[in-house]
Amino acid sequence: MGVWDVSVFGNDDAADFGYEFDDGATVAEIASVIEEALDAVLSSTAEIEESAGAIGLVAAALVVAWEEPEMLKDDEDYAPQPWPRSADPLPEHLVAKAATVLDRMKKEEGNELAELWSESGQSADFVAEIERWRSRLS
Repeated sequence: MGVWDVSVFGNDDAADFGYEFDDGATVAEIASVIEEALDAVLSSTAEIEESAGAIGLVAAALVVAWEEPEMLKDDEDYAPQPWPRSADPLPEHLVAKAATVLDRMKKEEGNELAELWSESGQSADFVAEIERWRSRLS
């Protein structure tokens, strides 16, 4: 795993996911990419693979940042820019999916990414980072 910190954008998978938005200009195009990433986590019945989990976290963070772009200030080098790409709102159902992904990714069981952070001794930092994003959706 190419990781440099516990932020949701602090890994290679997350940074690469940002390129998915290079050609996306409409809310429909952007929402489709975000929803696919969220659904990859939500539809996982077995263990959530590291890559899918990392990308799902970024997708959830981008849903939060749609309404609160200042949340991306520490991640400008890796988050898609500009963000949001439109003044139009994202579909409301994406907020609920993002909240569910963030809740699920905090749990270690069945979650390869959380297991890796636990093995590194940084589980508390990883969960705190997820909670930072999740708290904005309460």
